Amino acid sequence: MKLGTLFSNGAVLQREQPVAVWGETLPRVLVQAEIAGKTAYARSSGSGEFLLQLPPLEAGGPFELTVSSPDRPEESVTIGDVMIGDVWLCSGQSNMQYCLGSNWAVEPPFEGTVPVSRRQEKEYVDTVCPAPDIRFITVPMKIEGCREKYFEGAWCSMTRENAPKASAIGAWFAAEIRKKRGIPMGLICCSWGGSNVESWISPEALRSDPGTRGELEAWEAMRREKETWTVEPKSPLEREKEELERVAKPDRGNTGFSQGWAAPELDDSSWSDMEIPGSWIEQKIAGDGAVWVRMRVNLPETAAGKELQLKLGGIDKHDITYFNGVEVGRTGKELETDFWNQPRSYRIPGDLVKAGENTIAIRAFSFALDGGFTLSDRRYALTGPGLDIPLAGIWKARAEYDLGMVLVTIPRPPAWGIHQHNTPGILFDGMIRPLLPYALRGVLWYQGENNAKNVETARAYIRRMETLIRDWRLRFELPELPFIQVQLADYRTPKVYSRLSAWAELRNSQGAVCRSLPDVFMATALGTGEENDIHPQNKKEVGLRMAAAALHHVYHDESVLPSGPVFVKAVPEGGKLRLLFKYADGMELKDVPKKGFYLAGDDGTFFPAEAAEICGDSILLASSRVKAPLSVRYAWSDHPCSILWNRKYPAASFRSENERPAE
Repeated sequence: MKLGTLFSNGAVLQREQPVAVWGETLPRVLVQAEIAGKTAYARSSGSGEFLLQLPPLEAGGPFELTVSSPDRPEESVTIGDVMIGDVWLCSGQSNMQYCLGSNWAVEPPFEGTVPVSRRQEKEYVDTVCPAPDIRFITVPMKIEGCREKYFEGAWCSMTRENAPKASAIGAWFAAEIRKKRGIPMGLICCSWGGSNVESWISPEALRSDPGTRGELEAWEAMRREKETWTVEPKSPLEREKEELERVAKPDRGNTGFSQGWAAPELDDSSWSDMEIPGSWIEQKIAGDGAVWVRMRVNLPETAAGKELQLKLGGIDKHDITYFNGVEVGRTGKELETDFWNQPRSYRIPGDLVKAGENTIAIRAFSFALDGGFTLSDRRYALTGPGLDIPLAGIWKARAEYDLGMVLVTIPRPPAWGIHQHNTPGILFDGMIRPLLPYALRGVLWYQGENNAKNVETARAYIRRMETLIRDWRLRFELPELPFIQVQLADYRTPKVYSRLSAWAELRNSQGAVCRSLPDVFMATALGTGEENDIHPQNKKEVGLRMAAAALHHVYHDESVLPSGPVFVKAVPEGGKLRLLFKYADGMELKDVPKKGFYLAGDDGTFFPAEAAEICGDSILLASSRVKAPLSVRYAWSDHPCSILWNRKYPAASFRSENERPAE
């Protein structure tokens, strides 16, 4: 006898619902399941598959679950340490996949500081762990194009050792629900970074939607071909390496050093000015090839003879670095591409350091694509005891030799295939099917970045997400299965308003799904995002916001505020526009209206609101440039300014006009 993977030691079963239990045994035998004094029966099919339903169970544990055949006593499986509580499926893209122990920051923190993700990991293991009644199981990433029935995985309890491997958002969510409700919690972590929503929808549901039917049929045509299953596609790194070997030109050798370009006494006054960090190609110093940059730094008497550290950002692609004419470090060789954004830190021996003027010279080499100095200003410094001299700014630059622009066109992989995670339906078949029809309390969903490619795909997300929710509710046999979405965080350059922001459109689509389907809710991640990182590290705040939405809407705790102010409707009022909100307790504006609200009349042209008056659960907006406002947009850009809050949370991004544009 073999049970579905989720039925293993340490499992959490859903309370107060019929619990499906499935597996395989001998053909046409009676199957019995027993747990906590409850029993259920079924008979296996001609192929030996069975599915039975235990009656609703009360929260508690640990228990043993025994599945056996009264007809064949040798056919029996017992799993131990089973808890009965609430099970939530955590799914979506990389921000849900982001584990408590992850640190995916684009750029390392300041020297000596601790990243937010590391602080939150420590806080969790110190304050929550051990938590034997919070369990999680992670579905491995699988895209083989097959309809999977099982997966390799095990339930883990939240110990100090295990917790860092759990979804960070899921971990904080479960801890908050357990604290407030006192019930065991189970998390099924099932995500894939960079995934489209279409890959999580079953092929059957994709076929039923005219908007996705063509994509599915194109993939099905590929599936019929032998090459689809037998030809192993090359990885992006393999394809990049092949193309580089074809077009890249090797380093000709360091002739600049023999010409004295590292020497302190060199007169570089005729060299070009170059801003560092920055691209020497964009600044028209040269194309690809070898470029030298130099800077003179004045040091105090106290620094003379002291060992220093020269800190540099990434150098695209390789470098040899000198201090007062002596090499102090080098990074990269041949066609290596690993170091273009990796910071350097080179030790400068004390015998090279003198009071007064010192010279830093760097020979940078790029064999293809861009060439320059990367990362932020703060990565460039000369440090030592009592010394911290910033080096970002204007350096002198000169090309040793210029290769021109060496362009690399990396062949794109097929859009779909058995190794492409955005193939329509492939993640459903490989990662969701093995979970069906496990009893769940709800779904935590953080996805959408990959569908925000442009305004059109962002608007189409409404229909796609509706299809997924209906599909999963059908497949899990839970027609009222709650979904809690995360509205996308702020990202990219902060901007007050952007008319064609695909991220704003995607956020609006997420809100529209909440209005079009029952039992779909949203927790905005606005205010937690980061300009240069699509993976904001403050996952605790997002997890707690999702928990607040669940406590109010799913657990029906009216004392919990579920979100920030939620826009209801806009009503014209004497040359102004009144906005009505739910959850407006303590509603306030944290900045001037023109940083958040934009108004339009019947011509659809938006201008910033100049005045805003809060009146209980409404806001009255006005703009001198819009005489008869009819529509409003709030927080409408990739990285907007969140100015509207209630007593605890920010409002989600929203708009009033064209709530559901035609696809």
